[in-house]
Amino acid sequence: MAAVEIKNDGDTLDKLICDYGPTKYRDVVWAMEWARHLRWDEMSRRLPMAELIEKAMLEVISGEVTPTTILAAAQKDTAVTEKIAEKKEEGKKEKPKKKEGKEKAKK
Repeated sequence: MAAVEIKNDGDTLDKLICDYGPTKYRDVVWAMEWARHLRWDEMSRRLPMAELIEKAMLEVISGEVTPTTILAAAQKDTAVTEKIAEKKEEGKKEKPKKKEGKEKAKK
């Protein structure tokens, strides 16, 4: 039954894209950015990337998601990614080198 829903969404998406106006290509870029954000979402994390892109395209083209929403979500994702990177760097600095400890024990 899920395959039928996906096919219907695909048909709807195809029609929306074909009948879309002059901002079609700009909105495709917005949809890709929205798909990147959706990867962080717990509900969408397990979806294959193809389904995630299709979902993002439908949401952007239908107007369900606006560029303002996408920008805010992307900035939030960037901030979270930077915090994670900082924590990893701090963890690397705090760990003593294992080789030095082993060499001292051998002497």
